[in-house]
Amino acid sequence: MTPSTPRLTAIGSGKGGTGKTFVAVSLAQAFADLGERVLLCDADLGLSNTLVQLGVMQSGDLPALLAGGCGLKEAVAGIRLGAHAPFDLLAAPPGTGLFSDADAQTAESLAALLKRATGYDRVLIDLGAGVGSTVMTLAARSDDALVLATPDPSAITDAYAFIKLFLKRTGGRTPSLAVNLAASAAEAKRAAESLIQSARTFLHAAPVYLGFVPGDARVVEAVRRQSVLCTLYPQSPAAQAIALLAVALGGQTGKQKIANNLR
Repeated sequence: MTPSTPRLTAIGSGKGGTGKTFVAVSLAQAFADLGERVLLCDADLGLSNTLVQLGVMQSGDLPALLAGGCGLKEAVAGIRLGAHAPFDLLAAPPGTGLFSDADAQTAESLAALLKRATGYDRVLIDLGAGVGSTVMTLAARSDDALVLATPDPSAITDAYAFIKLFLKRTGGRTPSLAVNLAASAAEAKRAAESLIQSARTFLHAAPVYLGFVPGDARVVEAVRRQSVLCTLYPQSPAAQAIALLAVALGGQTGKQKIANNLR
């Protein structure tokens, strides 16, 4: 039997400050809790910081993997947070800037390696900020792309740039859209509709709006304490929104397991 390949889901924003890494880390835990075998790859090749947000000691060894010095199994670090399901992390050591000059070929090599990560159901790729060549190459090589915006007009503009380049790179494949740091569902919907309308008018394509993550003081507290939100405040509005977003992105494995257990 040929091992199945994982589903690659890239998370981008077009700019920094949208909470992209927080969402990526939280989604990794949410997908794992749904029963999926998850690998989180911090693909901010210049400024990796996933390890800091998780508050763990081991990042895995992305540099060695890309250099051919080890295989994927040896390059990842296992993450288990409290009683939650485990997932794996692949990143460069934080604060080193080892891949600040990474080019599109490096991104192509990483995408190929992740495509062959047969021990996983899903690989989440936390893209770097901006719309540079490495970012867009990884986004285009993924099976799904989620663009994250906030209600801030500059964030919407930068998300539009991401969508425009993604469409160009993929021959018209559209990403999904989520809004982070919204004060309400209405504010998030207004931001999403503004972006969707611009894309439909000028790009003749539009992202699918999957939902929003509310602004929540407990998110700030979780980041400050270097912990995943769902381990500290599992009932918080933001944690619940992340769980719904994971399902909207196709997190079905755990739902099927629950259904099987009820039979």
